[in-house]
Amino acid sequence: MNLLGRRIGLAFLALLFTLSFGTVGLILTEHLSLTQAFYFTVETITTVGYGDIKLKSDAGHVFSIILMLGGAGVMLYFAGLMMAFLVEGQLAGVYGRRKMNKKIEQLQDHIIVCGAGRVGRQVLYRLRKEVYPCVVIEQQEDLVQQFIEEGYLVIHNDATQDEVLKKAGIERAKGLITALPEDSLNVFVTLTAKGLNPNVQVVARMDQLESENKLLRAGADKVISPAILGGWRMAMSILKPISIEYIETVIHDHNIEMKIMELRVDQGSCLIGRTLSKSGIKQQTGAMVLAILRDKLVISNPDAQEVIMEGDLLIVLGLREQLHRLEEVAANQTKLQPSEVG
Repeated sequence: MNLLGRRIGLAFLALLFTLSFGTVGLILTEHLSLTQAFYFTVETITTVGYGDIKLKSDAGHVFSIILMLGGAGVMLYFAGLMMAFLVEGQLAGVYGRRKMNKKIEQLQDHIIVCGAGRVGRQVLYRLRKEVYPCVVIEQQEDLVQQFIEEGYLVIHNDATQDEVLKKAGIERAKGLITALPEDSLNVFVTLTAKGLNPNVQVVARMDQLESENKLLRAGADKVISPAILGGWRMAMSILKPISIEYIETVIHDHNIEMKIMELRVDQGSCLIGRTLSKSGIKQQTGAMVLAILRDKLVISNPDAQEVIMEGDLLIVLGLREQLHRLEEVAANQTKLQPSEVG
């Protein structure tokens, strides 16, 4: 609890003590009923003073003076703290939203995640682990507050609205993942996103198998069923437990920095025209080419004599530093020397 919160708590306890003290004191000095004594105490410390209850004894008047001097101060102090709490909270909220909006406006090639439920939550955690910029759009206030506290950029609104996607930077985004709980909503978000940015890559969640074609027709580049993936994973964990455990260890173990990277071979790269065996990829970087995507052709487990061509997409497995080295080579930032590819 912050300092202001502790002060409000202490002031509230002091107020309760003052109300109890005043009520009991008036009962003893003026012989009022419990209700009358409490009413007169509240009337006194709030400085309202209707005058509808008359004090009859000198002891009652003296006690009333003490109550006015002490109780009014406690009441004003408590009221001031509550006002400060409300103003501070409002200002912090406004400032926080403005600061977050500025950060979102500065993003480029980020990923928008629509829905932060069970599926969206895992997407966000994975993106954070990969240190990739993202914005989440969520309607549930409790989830919004949770992810803001965790440091995510969050928009509290409806992802199906054009203006909300624009606020999330859909025109500048690299991709959008729609993980809303209803297939119809994911279809709508996909249509809206593709309408605003035809080049954005959209990955959509589906629950019903019949929704796959609808999502693809809406423009989704990839449709994922958590149920199908979960079922496959469970079956393979029974049929091939050692293999699955190895893959999970390599991909998910925090102590192992193995990564899978998609690497485009651009014009001018020193890899163009070389075979995999002569490219030096394995020998010099330690990374392993798992597959080559060439136009619509997928070359899985490519032969050592496979020639790398301009525009190829290499699917590579390796440690983080190995992939970074390979990225430099492919981008022609650091050419392999003839001795390295002998």
